[in-house]
Amino acid sequence: MQLSEFADLPVIDCHVHFGNFGLGGTQAFVELKILSEFITKVIQKGRLSQMYITGNETGLYLKAKYPDLFYAGGFAPWSGETGKLPKVDWRSYIDSLINVGFDGIGEMGSKPVPRKKHVPLDSDYYKGFWESCESSGLPVLCHIADPEEFWDEKLAPDWAKKQGWVYYLGDYPSKQELYKEMENVLNSHPNLKVVLCHFHFMSGDLERASEFLTRYRNANFDLTLGIELMYNISRRRDDWRGFFIRHQDQIFFGTDIATWQTIQESIDRIWLIRNFLESDVEFFTPPTADKLLTRYKEPYIGLKLPTSVLKKIYAENFQRLWGKEPRKIDLKAAIDMCEKKNEKTIANALLRLAS
Repeated sequence: MQLSEFADLPVIDCHVHFGNFGLGGTQAFVELKILSEFITKVIQKGRLSQMYITGNETGLYLKAKYPDLFYAGGFAPWSGETGKLPKVDWRSYIDSLINVGFDGIGEMGSKPVPRKKHVPLDSDYYKGFWESCESSGLPVLCHIADPEEFWDEKLAPDWAKKQGWVYYLGDYPSKQELYKEMENVLNSHPNLKVVLCHFHFMSGDLERASEFLTRYRNANFDLTLGIELMYNISRRRDDWRGFFIRHQDQIFFGTDIATWQTIQESIDRIWLIRNFLESDVEFFTPPTADKLLTRYKEPYIGLKLPTSVLKKIYAENFQRLWGKEPRKIDLKAAIDMCEKKNEKTIANALLRLAS
């Protein structure tokens, strides 16, 4: 299918990365070059309606400048980065994020780091974090583990080795340990709103994925690639199509597009996932796609989901957790927060918007 042929439905991307102004932190880079191109080409051509910007203060600027277009996630440290918030009062911290105008938390989570740096998500450090997010109803976008082959030297792809995303060298937590941590969190916090990135890296095990989402009704998967997601699902296409229909309330559209990709690479990610959901034909990764998506030679097979299911995956599920509209930003509080965190470029940009 061509982009123009996709269903005319609202589409909210729950997983988008904008670096903190990139290329030396220059305001002009984002505002005049990347941002304008991204909005006019990626959002319009990719037929997106809104985006959730993950995990930094850039989201505050985007919310202030484009209040109807962007949701934003506040920062919480990944398991290997807890030194960035060493002695945090989680209740006060979460309240401050809500008051300034953040719509949720993350992306954060537990991408594997050496065990000596790893802080379990079910540890005392995060206890107040999960409690505060649950009680406030603030949704969390959370990345747990990685594809299982990254723990296997024979199966790990070369690009993962070049990225340093392999865990057979040194002492790393196993994938099952990381899963257990999240299960402990979900067992302790049944009202927590959490979306687990990259299909929770369960696309290779339909039965486990189904059992997981059935047991944890407050847990959800996003569709951000890992290209293994579409490859694995295509191998059991009809069974997985039934899974998507059964769990239609727990699946979220997401792309992992970012300002460090080219415009075309970002559009390719949108096309891949939408084509996968809306068509029923065999197709391949476009030759213009970024290197992380070029792993398989075999074709993918689309699911051609009913429109009623697409509506939920594309927007309604997101709106149920994050709200039908982005929170309004408190400009003064946003400026104060950026200045305290020494994000002077963003603080100055917000000051210009306020004047």
